[in-house]
Amino acid sequence: MPTNVLGIYDPLFYANEGLIALESSLGMSGRVHRGYDKDSKAKGSTIEIKKPGIFTAQDAPSTDQNIETSYVEMKLDQWKEVKFSLTDKELSFTGDQIITDHIRPAVYALAKDIDTKLNSLAAYVPWYVDAQATTSIDDLTNLSQVMFDNKVAMDDGSLHLEVGSTLRGGFQKVFASNNLAGQASQDVLKTGHIGNWLGFEIFGNQNVSTHTKGTCSLATLAVNGAQAKGSSLINLDAATVTGTLLMGDTFSIAGDSQRYAVVNETAVTAAGNAFSGVQIYPPLAQAVADNAVVSMSFMNFTNNIAFHHNAFALAMAPLSDIGEQLGNARVATVSDPVSKLAMRSRIWYAPDTSAVKVALDVLYGVKCLDPNMACLLRK
Repeated sequence: MPTNVLGIYDPLFYANEGLIALESSLGMSGRVHRGYDKDSKAKGSTIEIKKPGIFTAQDAPSTDQNIETSYVEMKLDQWKEVKFSLTDKELSFTGDQIITDHIRPAVYALAKDIDTKLNSLAAYVPWYVDAQATTSIDDLTNLSQVMFDNKVAMDDGSLHLEVGSTLRGGFQKVFASNNLAGQASQDVLKTGHIGNWLGFEIFGNQNVSTHTKGTCSLATLAVNGAQAKGSSLINLDAATVTGTLLMGDTFSIAGDSQRYAVVNETAVTAAGNAFSGVQIYPPLAQAVADNAVVSMSFMNFTNNIAFHHNAFALAMAPLSDIGEQLGNARVATVSDPVSKLAMRSRIWYAPDTSAVKVALDVLYGVKCLDPNMACLLRK
């Protein structure tokens, strides 16, 4: 019997092919910091991943700086799977045909879920510039200025700009102009791939999220009660205020150069002219006084986002293959310490339908590591 027929009964075949397809299907997920734990984990587990280190140049002679790798905790709270059946007819296909008809579409669904979760982290980014009415080079220079001022590394090839449908078309039009970019414009015309411009690798993504603004009746509020540096919770009020604050609404506090985002997962509704328990990110960069002026920004927009590789993280870990010892399923888990991706496949026979069942699943978590290394391009 040909080996490609034997392969379709081997869970390792599906897991390996699935992992290859997953790596090639990643959008934003393929452009962020990735962490990995080689040991099997279950949903809800917390792992530590390496976090890029930061050093400071000091006057010489100086004291040693800690060169131990820093870590950040990440919760693996996303367990996603895709199941499908192979009929007798499909089992007669070659392995290549099964990959095309089943594995790649299944993995694409998993990749889309991972990408969507990563894109939701845009709500943690407090920095923004508003896109020009007509897409232009100014959109890139304005983004670049914010990130430059925030001391983001600009020259290490790790800057990306993810755009949704409207700005994707706008940038394609800008950079396909023969008068603007010469030969590079021909590449945009031929492939539709926007490419690298002004330090940003610009790419379109169908999973870009959107933000719906809160209904707060005022754009100027005040801190209600002093808060210490490092606090992730504040209260806001005004003489008269109604409405809601929603995750992704952003604001600044007078006298503080850091911007902040509201990150409550449910709406914060005004009661007694005050918003209580407003969760913010990042934590307060400095202590704030009672009645400090707060300037809110409310707008509905698409979360086009410029980011450095180290702004966000994706963490994965293998799922257990112990199920193979407990039932009629065949189970295989594969992982790649280089790409830091992991996937499990399970195969079992369903006698009532005379079909072979296949399931592909992944365990992962996402996190915003540094919101100051990203900036929204609101459109």
